[in-house]
Amino acid sequence: MSIIDKSGSDYGDKSGAEVADPPEIEVPSGMNKAGKKMALPKAGKYGKYGQHEKPAKPDKPARPLIDFDDANAKVRWKTILDRQRTDLATNLLTISRPRTKLDPIAEGALKTLHEQFMGDPEEAEELEQRVRAAITRKGIASQVKKVTDRLNRRRMTEGRRFVLATTYLFLLWKLVRGDDKAVKKQMEDDLGVAEEIMLDMEARDGPFDVFANLIVESVITRNRLKKSETLLEIVSQQVRAAI
Repeated sequence: MSIIDKSGSDYGDKSGAEVADPPEIEVPSGMNKAGKKMALPKAGKYGKYGQHEKPAKPDKPARPLIDFDDANAKVRWKTILDRQRTDLATNLLTISRPRTKLDPIAEGALKTLHEQFMGDPEEAEELEQRVRAAITRKGIASQVKKVTDRLNRRRMTEGRRFVLATTYLFLLWKLVRGDDKAVKKQMEDDLGVAEEIMLDMEARDGPFDVFANLIVESVITRNRLKKSETLLEIVSQQVRAAI
């Protein structure tokens, strides 16, 4: 940079004598032209002078590939798949029971109801096998699952849910044991089938009607009342409305 002498009105000698150029003055590093210190850029988070590059992360070790043909792995996978298959098969024909604890009279009535409509444990197991075989033969497993799910989501009294859970296989068997084509066509309407099952359950001499009568008979016997068909009918009707 050149510094020019400005003394005098015309910037130099008025006589016209040549004036030598002034020497160059070197500005020290870190100084600006005004002689002030210049602020250097601050060091960045990951480096100097504003560089913000993250340090390279070390490579993670590659995960070992799962060997599905390994003998130990096959045993574990088979256990998991069998459990899932069992859960799916069980949920297909299961109505969830309420968590409410029943009193002894209602519990005894449910036990008797199960025996009347489902038989003893061996007969109940045989009935379940017949229902599953019919569902598989007709190819309606997905439709039955929809019906079961719909009934599980349906709002109903706890008494009705107890009865439905106890006798669902019996009610379902009445539907799936018919002609293959007719049953398959009927099961396409899962809402209609669910409504039909509920109507069948609450029909005269159906599971819910029998359950109410069993409760009334137990109460009459416990209180040593004189049995009467009229009394039984009246009280059963009231019990049906209450549960």
